[in-house]
Amino acid sequence: MEPRDAPEKRKSGGQPGNTNALKHGLYSRRFHTAELAALQSMPAVGLQDEIDLIRVVMRRVFEQACGETLDLEGWSKTLGALGRAASNIATLLRAQGQVAGKNSEVAAALSQALADVLREFES
Repeated sequence: MEPRDAPEKRKSGGQPGNTNALKHGLYSRRFHTAELAALQSMPAVGLQDEIDLIRVVMRRVFEQACGETLDLEGWSKTLGALGRAASNIATLLRAQGQVAGKNSEVAAALSQALADVLREFES
């Protein structure tokens, strides 16, 4: 009888292709390397991935606008878009606090303040 080949011994730690430790899996392909590095310091809980995505997109929009020569109307539209995105973040933060059962008074106040600013820019 021939001796059986022993199965190859697994190395310790994560195996090639293992994505268990991937912190921002859903949107990770959409982030630049520097953005992913910055996101690694943020805890990924609840709606945090969506909040992080909006923040990254806001930064990209602002950087794009800064690289172009915009007139007052262009800056107004950019500011309106950034304001709406900030309002969305506040809404997500409030929802995240409610889901976690935490007191969301701060998030509600922030959301209200952002909504007020947004209304001012839209008029």
